[in-house]
Amino acid sequence: MATVTHRWLPSGVATAQGPTLAGTPSPAEQAHADLHARYAEARLRLAQANLAQAEHLASTAPHQVNDLELASLRRRVEVLERHAATTRARPHGNGFDLARAAVETATLQAEKELAAARAANARRAGTVSATTLAQLEAAADLARARLSIWEDPSFLDSPQQRMQMQIDQLADDVFELIQRVDNRFSVDRR
Repeated sequence: MATVTHRWLPSGVATAQGPTLAGTPSPAEQAHADLHARYAEARLRLAQANLAQAEHLASTAPHQVNDLELASLRRRVEVLERHAATTRARPHGNGFDLARAAVETATLQAEKELAAARAANARRAGTVSATTLAQLEAAADLARARLSIWEDPSFLDSPQQRMQMQIDQLADDVFELIQRVDNRFSVDRR
């Protein structure tokens, strides 16, 4: 059996299979890749439908959906748009691209929220409390630091380093989620 590296697999990943031209997936491989693309596109359509429903609710019943929820739903659509495009080109091993897209959009959102709070205070002092402003500044700093980690080429030296960085980031996400759930009533009031 020949070992072939396909253009649609991450570099350095080879598959053992029958005689297939390098770079040309077999019909079974293409069908499997199409399944991944359909899955990514279905996730995107659901996110778009959820956003549309929330926007409709926000327009017809004010105060039912807040701006943070809408921003989060919009971020999800942005990330899943990028993921669907990436999945079409590379059906396996694109979790890195999805995670990086999520970090990039979260950074943009944190910076927008901080800028909006500063602008509100510039228009009228005290509109956003000092403690809320401090939270937004810390969140933006954290988002920028996290993006810097993802942009740092030194962790790309080996697949193991790349995977360890992703595991570390996933562990941070889980820890943060647990903290948010545990403290949702005391910290997340706005």
